[in-house]
Amino acid sequence: MTAQMTFFIILALIAIVSSVLVMALRTISHRVVSMAFSFFAIAGLYFLLGAEFIGIIQIMVYVGAITILFVFGMMMTEHRNIGFGPDPRKIQQVVSFLGVATLLGIMLYGIFSMDLPTTPQPYVGSVEAIGLELYGHYFIAFLGSAFLLTSALIGAVVIARKEADE
Repeated sequence: MTAQMTFFIILALIAIVSSVLVMALRTISHRVVSMAFSFFAIAGLYFLLGAEFIGIIQIMVYVGAITILFVFGMMMTEHRNIGFGPDPRKIQQVVSFLGVATLLGIMLYGIFSMDLPTTPQPYVGSVEAIGLELYGHYFIAFLGSAFLLTSALIGAVVIARKEADE
């Protein structure tokens, strides 16, 4: 097994475990930390694929911006009284665990039985090509998402201030 495959398995397990912890943990702050670890592991997978630019963007956008947005959302809202629904029955937990374990086994079997090329293939694409696509063809969509995120942040601040005034 090569070093790249070892790092892939380690990062994949970190991403899977932290994603499961996002669903399993009770407190929102622990969920946000688990989500940040999952995003870091996915960025590491991008680095292994040779897409360093996408890995850096993953860290800046998701680990930085989205995680900080969740932290600000937690700070500005009252989240102590929010429940996440009734606890699932024991049989549901066992069936869910068996389903996830089966899926993981099938995925690991597929990964280990893959016939990968021994020579690494060059990564085609550059920062310039991504910039031309993003700011050329998809500029309106880029601006639309920026306005949407800004209005969501303003809406969260307005809702939080209304709750604080009451």
